[in-house]
Formats: sequence, C-alpha cells, structure tokens
Amino acid sequence: MKEYRVAHIDTQTTWRGGERQALELIKGLNAKGIRNILVCKSGSDISRRAGRENIDIRHLPLRGEWDVISMYRLRSILLSESIDIIHAHTSHGHMIGLMAKTGLPSCHLVVSRRVDFHVYNLFSRTFKYGAGVDKILAVSDAIKRVLVEDGIPESRVVTVRSGFVPHEFISRGQSVNLREKLGISSETTVIATVAALAPHKALHVLLKAASIVCKTRKDVVFLIAGDGELRSVLEKNINSLLLGESVILVGFINDIGSVYESADIFCLSSREEGLCTSILDAMYFRLPIVSTNAGGIPELVKNRVNGLIVPVDNHQLLAERLLELVDDPLLRKEMGERGRNLVEQNNMEQTVDKTFLVYKSLIENS
Repeated sequence: MKEYRVAHIDTQTTWRGGERQALELIKGLNAKGIRNILVCKSGSDISRRAGRENIDIRHLPLRGEWDVISMYRLRSILLSESIDIIHAHTSHGHMIGLMAKTGLPSCHLVVSRRVDFHVYNLFSRTFKYGAGVDKILAVSDAIKRVLVEDGIPESRVVTVRSGFVPHEFISRGQSVNLREKLGISSETTVIATVAALAPHKALHVLLKAASIVCKTRKDVVFLIAGDGELRSVLEKNINSLLLGESVILVGFINDIGSVYESADIFCLSSREEGLCTSILDAMYFRLPIVSTNAGGIPELVKNRVNGLIVPVDNHQLLAERLLELVDDPLLRKEMGERGRNLVEQNNMEQTVDKTFLVYKSLIENS
C-alpha cells in the first residue's frame, strides 16, 4: 500500500479540546503507518506536547488566515514532502491550507469543524467551504446539519465524532486531592465545569443558576476549571452575585482529572457547542451531567439516562435540574454508571479509523 503523507495544521497557541484531539489523531495515525507532519506555531502548547511524542513538527508564523508567508512556506512543505492530505484543525489553518494547495490537484484538503454556528458569510460558503475543500469532518451530527442547511453539499460532510482519550486518566496515584487543597469538606456537593472562559460557554448563565442553587442549599460549591478572555468579567459577576464563597475559579489545571475526581455533578451551560469532549471525560469519571441542548451535546447526554438536558439560556431550569441531582445521590450514581458505559461508544480508536477511511477514499479515488 502506498504510504499516505498528511500535513496537519493547527494555528492555536493554547491547549484546548481541538488541540488534544489533533495530537491524539496524529499519534493514532502514526501507529497505522501514515507519515504525519504537524504544522504549528513555535512555542505553542501543541508543539511542546508533540515534541515529547517525537512527532515531526514544522513551525510556521501562522499569523492569521491571510498569512501569505505561511501559505508559501506550507506550499513548499507540500511539494518537498509529496503531501497527499492537508488536514486543517483550525479555521485559520483551513484558509492557509486552501491557498497553499491551489494548483496542486493531487493534494487534498480535509477540514475538521468543531463549532455549530452557521456559515452566514457568502465568501465563506462559496470559497472557504467551496469545491477546494474535499471533505469536512464534523465532530457531531448537529454540525453536519448546520453545514448542509447552509448549502454545503452533504456528500462533502462526514460526521467523525471527537474521541475519548483514556490514557490521560489511567494513572491517578499522584493526582492532587483538590477538595483537600481547596478546603472543601466531604459533605459538600461539588458541581464542576471544565471549559474555556469564552462567550459561547455562557458561564454567566451558570453563575445565575449557581446563585439560585446556593441560596437553596448552603452545602454546594461550584468549581470552574479553565482560563480565557472572560476571567475578569466572571470574577466581577461572582462578586456581584455574592458567590465568593460558593464559586471557585480554579484556572487552567494540567491535572484535569483532579477536577473530575473532586466533583459529584458536571455542568455545562454552553450556548454553542460542537460536541464537548469535557463531557466524555466527566462520563468516564461516572459523573451525571446537567447541560444545555446546544449543538451536539444531546448526542452524548441522553436526558434522564446519563444526565439532564435544559434549553439554552434558561438559568432557572438549569438551577432546578442541578438541585434535583444535589438532592438525589442515588440518581446521581445511576446516571454516572450509565454515562461510564456510554464512553466506549466514543473512543479515540473510532475517530482515528473513520478519519483514515476519509483519507483513503480521497487518495484512492483521485
């Protein structure tokens, strides 16, 4: 069989779910004998982590989607390495890859799409997501439906769900006891959120719900793990809602398993969400989920099975569902066990295999 050669582009500097998925995909494809190159920014989190995995890395400036210098340097890589597939894992990488492959008919462009908002811009619909893109890998059926509604041919969109990464949590012996570190008693119910502090996560809705919950129950603490542009805004919201003793912003934590281990319930208040691998992580730790119905979340969280679903932006109902689980430890345990059983249906091996089949189809049919 011909050796497949793939250049993966990730333009982010920080470590988020998309970067985690990209790195695990490359590792899985390497195990299949595919030649992979990671194109990323020097000093980025994904570069540091990929370096520890002995992945072939090429650094480019990647200063934006119209970075002509990066485009020409990527094109040089495509030619010198005889690349068959460009796999863009970010929006800016998508555009740079699209420009770089112009005039190279044997090089195919695959784009991962992890967000569920519409492609309203006419330029994006006709060019960025036009015929120059061979396949779009939507991480949920919800994203695929949005793209098809926006006029992108269904034949070019494939659902390839993000996969759960079990090895990150296998060795827990050295994990920090976060409850002990934060002075949270064993009798306190901990509701955890793991999310970037970004607008689409709608954490202000979570804080409004937390205000209701904490007025009803004094033995509840909310932990919000993650960092981002809205941290200072959230700190002000916490103070204005008098939640200083009940909501803890723990920031970015490398040992993210310690957050899940400390929790009794996992909550997500997102307004937009492609799929959310944090939910998969929470299910692995047998946590019941209370979440909105944004994007692909209902594909993971089955209402009254492994969690409770509420409409987007409804803080009152979000609070009611959280209180329902706070008051019912048995229901929490039952939902958590069901969630753990569902994790295996979303493993990383399936993500790797489905992505490989997309590559294979494009190369063999070209």
